[in-house]
Amino acid sequence: MKHCFACCPPPPMGPARVEKLAKLFASLPSKDERKKALDAWKLTLTCDHVVTRTQHRDHSYYGSSVVECPECSACRGVMHSERVGPAYSDEGAQADRAAVDRERLAEELTAAKSKLQRQRKNTAATQRHVEEIEKQLKLGR
Repeated sequence: MKHCFACCPPPPMGPARVEKLAKLFASLPSKDERKKALDAWKLTLTCDHVVTRTQHRDHSYYGSSVVECPECSACRGVMHSERVGPAYSDEGAQADRAAVDRERLAEELTAAKSKLQRQRKNTAATQRHVEEIEKQLKLGR
C-alpha cells in the first residue's frame, strides 16, 4: 500500500539507512577544503564599478551576467570578467598571494591611467567642437 505522506510524516529511517547517511556526510569535504577550490573573479560592471566575486575553479567564465553593485545599490550587467586567481590560499602561500595582488593592482592602475587618458582626449575633442560651434554662431550674427 502506497502512502501520500500528506496527512502524516514519513516513517522513521532504519539504522542501516542512518549509518549509510552518516558515512556519506562524513566523506564530504570540509568548508575549508571547499574554499580552496574557489577562484576570485574581478568583474567590471556597466556602471564602471569593479567588484570581486568567487566561483568554483571548474568554470572557464564567470557564470552570471548580472550582479549587485555595492556602490550603486542596484543590479548591474557584467561587461568584463577576469579570473584573478585562488580566492583562498594556505598561510604558506600568502607571500605569493601578496605578489599576485601587487601585480593585479599594478595592472589595474595601468588600465585606469589609460582610461583617464582616453577620457581627457575625448574631453579635449568635445571642447574644440564647442568652441567651433560658438565661433560659427558669432560669425552668423
